[in-house]
Amino acid sequence: MNPELIDAALNGSSIALVFAAFGLLIHGSARSVGESFRTLIEPLLLFVRDSSACSRTRLADLSILAAMGLGMSAALTESLLAGVAVASLLWLARPAVHRATREEHRLLATASFFSLDVVIGVNLPVAMAHLLIGNIFLAMSLVTIAVALSWPAGGGETIPGRRWRIVPA
Repeated sequence: MNPELIDAALNGSSIALVFAAFGLLIHGSARSVGESFRTLIEPLLLFVRDSSACSRTRLADLSILAAMGLGMSAALTESLLAGVAVASLLWLARPAVHRATREEHRLLATASFFSLDVVIGVNLPVAMAHLLIGNIFLAMSLVTIAVALSWPAGGGETIPGRRWRIVPA
């Protein structure tokens, strides 16, 4: 096998995956891809969540920090510009992730899952594209972002002191 042909095929496949991510976003199929990924990893995340005392927001924040660390590792080993860009954009996105993962009530958190599923559905093909071209740390960072947005709701209170009660008729 000719190594140049293999590299060309991997580069072409990665470009096709990036176009597929945009196609998923335009056609509205990104939400179903994100929902499938979130459903697939939910048992593992529930196991981690049940064995931890951290809230959903804290676990998502720790996942974002891990993704930032992987992005900086990518900057040191693979691509300086892409790694720094991912790490700095994640730093700017941390408040939005806090807002998106703040709700602990399962029914109310369903509303945020629709928008998070779109982000996950666009993010996964781009992560696969980076994996094909050999950017391992950058691909792991993008998958960690998807994990950060997938933490299941349930367990704690959203706002300290706020209690759920039946409204009198």
